[in-house]
Order: sequence, then structure tokens, then C-alpha cells
Amino acid sequence: MVFGNKTVSIEAMNAARPRSLIYESVLEVLKRDLLGGALRPGDRLPTVAAMADRMGVARASVREAYRVLQNMGLLEVTQGRGTFVAALPMDGSGVLGQFRLADRETLAHLFEARLVLEPAIAAFAAQRASVAEAQAILSTAREQERLYREGRDFTEPDLRFHELLLTAAHNPVVGRMMAAVNEFLIDSRRRTMRIPGAADKAISYHLLVAFAVRDHDEDQARGVMEQHVRDVARDAGARAADGHPTRRSATGSIRP
Repeated sequence: MVFGNKTVSIEAMNAARPRSLIYESVLEVLKRDLLGGALRPGDRLPTVAAMADRMGVARASVREAYRVLQNMGLLEVTQGRGTFVAALPMDGSGVLGQFRLADRETLAHLFEARLVLEPAIAAFAAQRASVAEAQAILSTAREQERLYREGRDFTEPDLRFHELLLTAAHNPVVGRMMAAVNEFLIDSRRRTMRIPGAADKAISYHLLVAFAVRDHDEDQARGVMEQHVRDVARDAGARAADGHPTRRSATGSIRP
């Protein structure tokens, strides 16, 4: 698959070993405790550092799990006091209702939203990013790749990559739109990262987008980001249908 003078190998990306985002394990433990009643309204959660030590994961993973549950209205953060379970009905229906709300937001709808927003944001960033902003985007994409290759948690740079693109787009209206749907976009990425090979593909596409932003190539940035979203959507659809990702072949390699 070729974009301008840069080529990406889908075959090579499909060959990657399956990996999961580490914060998924933290999120599942917290969900279990909420649904089982171990965590009740008003209960104070451990600090990020304490929870990370308890579970043996990076603080970024705990921070992201807390943020997902906060966006779902299940946790509340009180400045200077900590993170608490929100005052929801705890007969099971309230918490289950919040989890099922996210499940009802189908991947198809989430990918439609991403196709509307993310290619345009990438194009704006390529058009408007300062030298410093473009360098930060590329450095973050490379950091994400390094952590992934080392088998470490790359949640924080993955999310930061998209935040930096949004900042570099220099459009406050789009920023407010993204804030309104941020919970669902995070959930979309969280789900699709569980697909075998998805993480490796995402990192490769992020690097290509970062190169396009650095080169101020608006069309390239838009095209790569659109292809990225469509590619993950196809994999997610195939996995939903038969439980296995589709396999495609292509030739080429990434060149900066």
C-alpha cells in the first residue's frame, strides 16, 4: 500500500503477535468490583500509584482505566481528596446500564464518527502545525513504536498522539466536538486494540501520519488516516463475523 513516496506493508503488519492494552486488565478488575458490590457509592479508590503497585502495571494504565470509568459517570474525582465511586443505584441495574450503554454504541457507528473527524484533523494538522508541534507528533509516534517493540504499555503515547494532532489542527470548534465524543472514540480504540495485529498496524499508520504532518502534506495525512480507520474497521467487522481477523497481502515497507 503506497501513499505518495511512502509505502507500508500490510502483510508485515498482519504478521504481528496479538497484544492487549494493559489497562484492559485494570478496567476489568474495577468493573468486576463495581458489579459485585465490592465497590459502593462513596468508596474511595486507591491512588493511581497505589493501584499500579498493587496490580503490577504502569501508572498510565491505571490512569486510563480511571478516566474511562469517569467518562462513563461511574467515578468522580474530587480535587484534593481523590477518586470515588459515583452515587449510582447499586442494585446492579445502574452500573450494568452504564456498561451496556457503551456496548450499544456499535463499532460501525464509532467508525463512522472517526471517519468524519480523524482524517480532517490529520489534514488540518499537516496544514497548520508548527515545527515544534510536528516534531512532538513524530516523537510521540516513535515513542509508541519503541514501547510496543519492547512489549511495554503504550497507552499514554497512543492517546497523546491523537491529542497532539488535535492541538496542531488549531480549530477550537473541532476540539469541542471531539471533547463531546471523546468517551466513544476512546472506547472504539480500546476495543479494536484487542484485535490481533491491530496495535502494530496502528503504530505504522501513526508514523506515516506523523511524517505527513512533518512534511506539511495535507492530502497524505488525510489519506493515511482515512485508510487507517477503514483498515481497522474492516478487521473489526471480520472479527465480529467469524471470530478471526481477515488476512490480506501487500508488499512494501515503511520509509520515513
